[in-house]
Amino acid sequence: MKNDKDVENTEAAEGVCPYCGSRNIARIFRGMSTFTEELQRELDEGKVALGGCVFEYDRPILLYHCNDCEEEF
Repeated sequence: MKNDKDVENTEAAEGVCPYCGSRNIARIFRGMSTFTEELQRELDEGKVALGGCVFEYDRPILLYHCNDCEEEF
């Protein structure tokens, strides 16, 4: 079981791009999406990036997109 400090460190690590160090990070949204006003707002604000509908099971599923260097991690 993780203690509170480990949880905080995990959250902090997810909020930083491992490639460029930016904190301008978006969650990758995968699957068939229904475009709502909320989804459009999050896309416009850079909080969400669309990741497509195809899953490749032989590769890790990337969860985050850096809005600065365009890398996914």
